[in-house]
Amino acid sequence: MNIEAEKAIIIEQLKQMSDVDLISAIKSMLDYAQKRDQKVYDIPEAHKNLVMERFDETRKKPEKLLDWDEASKTL
Repeated sequence: MNIEAEKAIIIEQLKQMSDVDLISAIKSMLDYAQKRDQKVYDIPEAHKNLVMERFDETRKKPEKLLDWDEASKTL
């Protein structure tokens, strides 16, 4: 069954529901999902600068980079 069909079934079940606590719980889950989807991460400028400095350093000295297979053996 595809997601649109599942949503339609859930909507019909909600229309017939009368349990206030269950409806409240479902609303809380929907509110949480909406807030989670809208969360925007604000990355501080200092962190962005640090990452760019590290990129620049590796471009200038690529020999400092480690091979992942070799590095993972030491972890």
